[in-house]
Order: sequence, then structure tokens, then C-alpha cells
Amino acid sequence: MNIKKTANLLINFTIKRISEIIGIIIFASGILLITALLTYSPEDPNFIFPDNTEIKNILGFQGSFISDLFFQSIGLIAYLFPFTLLFSGINIFLTKDIFLIIENIFFSILYILFGSLFFTYFYSNAFTLYINGNGGFIGSYLDKSFFNFLIQLNETASYYILIFIIIFFFLVSIKFNLKNFYNFLKKTSKFFIKNKERNYTDKSEVISEYIPQDEIKKSYSRGFTLYKNRK
Repeated sequence: MNIKKTANLLINFTIKRISEIIGIIIFASGILLITALLTYSPEDPNFIFPDNTEIKNILGFQGSFISDLFFQSIGLIAYLFPFTLLFSGINIFLTKDIFLIIENIFFSILYILFGSLFFTYFYSNAFTLYINGNGGFIGSYLDKSFFNFLIQLNETASYYILIFIIIFFFLVSIKFNLKNFYNFLKKTSKFFIKNKERNYTDKSEVISEYIPQDEIKKSYSRGFTLYKNRK
């Protein structure tokens, strides 16, 4: 019986530690990906351009290759995906639920598809991503499908609907909780308000904080006794 209990404890401990390691790896992947995307340069060598040029990406050739792959395939919406990885890593580390990444990736695919279509249709003029445009080749493909016809029915409404869909699936992919976010803002505001109030404490409170009242009473008693003896 004790052996069985010990084995279960060992298995649970191992699963939790593995989950934490996977969460850290996913979080680190998000950090590396956002770094590669932010330091992307279309002049860097990748799978399209020759590799005899100077690499400007901070992660070197690997960063140049990965960032170009993301931008050329899905476009500017790629900037959101690292945040999904970051929050997924944190949530997996805290909850020890490895399967969260599968659910989050699913919702990521949804906002990536709609995001690529959005940037291709409404912001087709690309100055940096001059090969496949702001929506990548996936956005270009979707723009040639029936989605183009649906958007043309009412471009203004479609514009805001697509923004709403993108934001909605992105928030779902990072497990955004409005209640927790409100509590976080509430605690943060209380912290700053408390610190601000402490800066305006009166002199008596400052004296009480840095000079214990017992010491003040003892000093006063000793001074009064010396004065009385001299007298």
C-alpha cells in the first residue's frame, strides 16, 4: 500500500516538473520569437535571398530565417503569436496542464487566418514585406477565396468585425480573464495609492516609524531624573 502511494506521489511529482519545464521552454520560445520578429530585416539572408550579406537580426541566421518564414507566410499578424506562447508558458507552469498549448495553438490559428486576411485586404500596401505583402501568402490566398466577396458586401462592417474576431481569439488563446485582470488593476492601483499616501505622512508618523516610542519615553525619563537630581 505504501509502495503504491509512493509511486503515485513520484509520478505526480515527475509530471509536474515536466510540465514546468515545458512551460519554461514555451515561454523562452516566445521570447526568442518576438526578438527575432522585432529585429527582422528584409535584407537579411534567408531561404529566398543569398546568404552572403551581413545579418542584422540579433539572433543571427536562425532569427533571420524564422522571422522571414513567419512574415512571408502570415504577415504582420505574426507579432501576436509570441505573446500567445509567452502566456501559454506561464499558464502551463502555474497550472501544470501541458494540453493547454494545444488549445491555445488552435485559437492562434484562427486569429492568424483572419489577421492575414485583414492585413491583405485592408492594408495591402507593404513597404517592408514587399514579397507577399502585409498578410503573407496565406492572406493572399484567402483574399482570392469567397472571403473577398463577403468583405465586399460591406467593407466598413467587415473591417470592425475582423478586428473583433482577431482580438477575441487572441484573448482566448492567452486565457485572458476579465475578472482577474480587474483584480490585478485594483491591486496595482491600491499599491500606488498606498505609496503615495505614505509620502504625505506627518512628522509624528515619521518619528514613530523611525524612533520607537519606548526609546522616546526612556530618554525623557532619564532626562527628567538627571534634571531632578541636579536640582
